[in-house]
Order: sequence, then structure tokens, then C-alpha cells
Amino acid sequence: VGGIQAVMNLADSNELIEGYIAAEGFDSPYYQSLYEAGKVKALNLGVDFTAADFKSGLAEGLRFFAENEGPYLVHCTEGKDRAGFVSALLECLMGATYDEVVADYMVTYYNYYGVEPGTDKYDAIANSNIIKTLQNAFGVEDLSKADLQKGAKDYMKAIGLTDAEITDLMVNL
Repeated sequence: VGGIQAVMNLADSNELIEGYIAAEGFDSPYYQSLYEAGKVKALNLGVDFTAADFKSGLAEGLRFFAENEGPYLVHCTEGKDRAGFVSALLECLMGATYDEVVADYMVTYYNYYGVEPGTDKYDAIANSNIIKTLQNAFGVEDLSKADLQKGAKDYMKAIGLTDAEITDLMVNL
């Protein structure tokens, strides 16, 4: 499916994935084959981005991507909180602009809930979710004026990645 070579599953444990695969009606042989080949990293993370276990688990997932070639799939349960943060973080690392990061994050809210760009609701969700989360992660007051790539690198170092792992991740991306 799309040539995916490695998956970061932020929501499930290995036991849960194995249960899904064993369940009658499971219909994703591609995901199953990736899992069986060791190409799915099950992280079983909560949604508290400031928690130590979230940060250590995310570091494990980012190292997994640094060690495996893409294309990648990042997912959680709905794809807007954990996966949204990880996708935004990777975009920042690769040099995306503030506007690109926010717009990409908000696609999920448009797709799921019909939240239109330019509305008060859109701005409120963006501000309270991805903007606030990245500001906290990067330690900045105004994300729109921050060096997002530096913020992403510094955050990754703070959660335990080495410069070499970050470089490998960037090369793979």
C-alpha cells in the first residue's frame, strides 16, 4: 500500500496488534506482512506529550525510522493527536514552514469534522492543539517566528536522540 516500508504505531502494543491480526475479518495482509517482518514499531503511547514515557517512546519510534528506509506510515487511533504531533515534528525537522505545518495538521480536522480554514473554530483548534504543543516542545513563545528545524532537532536531542540518529532520520526522510 503506497510502498510503505516501516510503520510507527503510536497507539497499540504488540499484543494488541497480534490480537487484531488473529481476529476473524482482519483484512490487511500488507500491514500483517510488515508486522511479521519487524517493520511495525508498536509504541503504546498515551496522549500526554510532556510525559516521560511519551518522550522515551517517541525517541524509540524515531530511532526505528532512522534505522529503516521509508516511505513511512505514522498512525495512532484517529490520526490527529499523537500522529499529528509526530508528523508536524518530522515536517519541522525537514524544513517545512509554520503555515505548512499548521495547514497539514488541520487537514484531519477538515476531513473528520468539516472544520474550514479561515474560521474561528479552525484557528481555535490550531492554536490549542498543534501550535501550543509545538511551542511547549520547542520552548518558544511564538511558533510562527521560531526556527522550526532547530526546534525539532533540539527537541529530539532532549528526548534522547543523538546527532547521528537525527542525521540518519533526515537522510531517510
